[in-house]
Amino acid sequence: MKEIFDLTYKLLMFLSRITGFSYKEINIIIWFIIIPLSWAFLIDKIRGKHFFKIGFILITMLALLFIKDFSEFSNTLFDASAEFLRGFDSIGSNYTTSSVVLCVLVPLVIYILLIKKAYFRKTT
Repeated sequence: MKEIFDLTYKLLMFLSRITGFSYKEINIIIWFIIIPLSWAFLIDKIRGKHFFKIGFILITMLALLFIKDFSEFSNTLFDASAEFLRGFDSIGSNYTTSSVVLCVLVPLVIYILLIKKAYFRKTT
């Protein structure tokens, strides 16, 4: 788990350096905007509609209009997310393991299921 966590951290730090966003901002952009948006696209592909991606984009744009300081918002949301992940300590996990499971492995499984359903479904 530590290797996956470290690799993810290095990738996020790289993205931070090349974009100018902070580490915490990159985290929020990826896990709260890009990943859910990509899932919305896949769900719409499965359903043959444009409802989820349009809805997600509109809600995100509306929410961003009300955020006065994205950096402060990202710091607060990141810190709350980290606290949530540390909450799994009480059941024998730790921050690193919880981060990898909930932020890397679970999204990966969701991607596999959605991509399989969107692009590899049986035709009748």
